[in-house]
Amino acid sequence: MKDAEPGKPELEFANLRTVAEFEDFSLHVETCLAKNGNSGVYIRGTDEVQIFDSYGKPLNSHNMGAIYSRITPTAAAEKPAGEWQTVDILYVARHVTVVLNGIKIIDNQPVLGPTGGALWPEMDRPGPIYLQGDHTGIEYRNLVLRRAIGN
Repeated sequence: MKDAEPGKPELEFANLRTVAEFEDFSLHVETCLAKNGNSGVYIRGTDEVQIFDSYGKPLNSHNMGAIYSRITPTAAAEKPAGEWQTVDILYVARHVTVVLNGIKIIDNQPVLGPTGGALWPEMDRPGPIYLQGDHTGIEYRNLVLRRAIGN
C-alpha cells in the first residue's frame, strides 16, 4: 500500500512474516504508533491482535489490543500516539489472553473464526506470526516469542 500526501514522496509499507510456523506460544511486542496509526499482529496467520491509535475512544472490537472484529477489550489501556506500548499475547488451544501496557484486557477468550486479512481459512493448523505493515508506518521492537508452557 502507498501512503502519499500532496507534495511529499510516496511511502510503501509491507507486512513482515516469520518463515517458521507456530501453534501455542506467548509473544511480547513493543510498538509505537503515529497519530491515526493502524497495524496488527497476526497470530498463526489467522487472528489479528489490533494495533491501532484508539486512545480516548470508546471500547470496541477495533481498538488497540482487540482481536479484530471478534473480541472487544474489557478495558482501555492504550497510551497516546507517539508513546511506546507493550502488548503481551498468550495463545493456547485457540484461546487468547492480551495484556496491554500491563493491564489484562482479554482473558483466555476463544477465537472462533479467522479475522480479516487471514492468510487462510483453516483455524486448526500452525501458522506464522506476521506484523501488518500495509496500512501506515509503525515501529516494533523487542519482540520475544516463546513456546507456551506444556508444549
